[in-house]
Amino acid sequence: MNFSWNQIKKPVVALAPMSGVSDSPMRLMAKKLGSDLEFSEFISAASLFYKEENEKSFKLARFEETERPYIIQLFGNVPEHFEVATKILNERFNPDGFDINFGCPARSVVNSGAGSALFREPEKARAIIEAVKKASNGKPTSIKIRAAFKNISALEFIESIKGAPFENVTLHMRTYEQLHTGEPNWEIAKQLKEKLKPLGIPLIINGGLNTAEKAKAALEYTGADGVMIAQASLGNPFIFREIKAALNNEAIPTVTLEERIQTALEHAKLMVQIKGENYGILEMRKHLAWYFKGMPNVSELRAKLVKIDSLKELEEILRTIPFQT
Repeated sequence: MNFSWNQIKKPVVALAPMSGVSDSPMRLMAKKLGSDLEFSEFISAASLFYKEENEKSFKLARFEETERPYIIQLFGNVPEHFEVATKILNERFNPDGFDINFGCPARSVVNSGAGSALFREPEKARAIIEAVKKASNGKPTSIKIRAAFKNISALEFIESIKGAPFENVTLHMRTYEQLHTGEPNWEIAKQLKEKLKPLGIPLIINGGLNTAEKAKAALEYTGADGVMIAQASLGNPFIFREIKAALNNEAIPTVTLEERIQTALEHAKLMVQIKGENYGILEMRKHLAWYFKGMPNVSELRAKLVKIDSLKELEEILRTIPFQT
């Protein structure tokens, strides 16, 4: 069955695309623990335009079939680049949809005229959306935006691209200036939902939703159709299960130390399986630091985990942890 933003069960709970973090192993862990759909790390449209056989971009786009629904996210600032990139990725990987990043606040991205900088160029943004929709042969096309870019609000931006062929909006409820800190603006999310509702366009909210209770409260306040979880998922794929429980008015399940250890080990095995032992273990080090952050007397353990060179070494270290908090 083909993916559709309007037909997917609401509220949606999804892992956010995070550069250098939300790779296939992490997405598989999130999926296992309750994430409803997965996004690629964001991929440069220009890199594929200038080099069609771009192995780096292909590595970012690869996914396992069990990750579906799976959406590829692109960034850039030239419609023609998006058209070429979308066509290449659609033919090679056949994702369930495409997402366009109009929200990234990273200085390097904004200075290139991409990400949230496109708030200043609505006609170009519209042309990019149209290019992706056409080049993907009509696949679901969504956009990710911020609460504001400088003096331009999300409400103004959405109004300026009204009528463009996008079927979903994800709103990071912080402004460009806030980056990833400070209080998210639930009010603008509520107003944006009211604007999108008559158009039949769902709204996913993102930013500062670091507990199941907060995610549920934000959905109730804003009327949004789902939540996207980023930083709160680092070393904590359990949050997807927790949010699902809260939304179903069920008791939020406790994460035991034993489950945390076994989940971290499963994540590491996926890293090795998908990326090879050398690179996979290197990439896993940061995740291990996140998995065991905040535990009592954890400094010595984390110091060992961020230096591991093999899956066997990791297993030996994890065996030394007593199953008690």
